[in-house]
Amino acid sequence: MTATARKVLQEKAVRNAARDAYETRLAQVKADLAARGVAGRIADDLVEKAKATFDESVVVAQENPAVVGGTIFALVLWLVKSPLIAWTEDLFGSSERNDDDGDGD
Repeated sequence: MTATARKVLQEKAVRNAARDAYETRLAQVKADLAARGVAGRIADDLVEKAKATFDESVVVAQENPAVVGGTIFALVLWLVKSPLIAWTEDLFGSSERNDDDGDGD
């Protein structure tokens, strides 16, 4: 047998071994996907990431309670800004009302 023929046989053996390894891995992936679908995997991943994010936010909130309190206070103040503005205008007797359309009427 010539050197070229031996090299071809060796390369075929390497190719066949690689193909067998690929086909084995592909069969494992197909079986794994059959047991648990892609949608289930995505849902599990999202739940896992949401839990990790929640745990991290709890740690941040415990380390910085003043920032969390200030943020909550700012949000509440923003939500009740219209009634507060109306109350202060009534309390201090604002002579001019805000003109939203800008026509001066």
